[in-house]
Amino acid sequence: MKGFLVTDYFPEYAKFLEVVLPLIREGKIVYLEDIAEGLENAPAVLLGLFSGGHVGKQVVVVSRE
Repeated sequence: MKGFLVTDYFPEYAKFLEVVLPLIREGKIVYLEDIAEGLENAPAVLLGLFSGGHVGKQVVVVSRE
């Protein structure tokens, strides 16, 4: 097994955006966000990350202001 760091590929990020953003806009790539409301829910959300209790990108909304 071989790992990598995202920062190793930072110089490629602009090219990645050129390719991926149009695909997202066209609906060919769809991503999911699992949104939890309130900082008080952050500990439970964090535990859920370790148990597979979320789908897609996990976000905790602290304030909508």
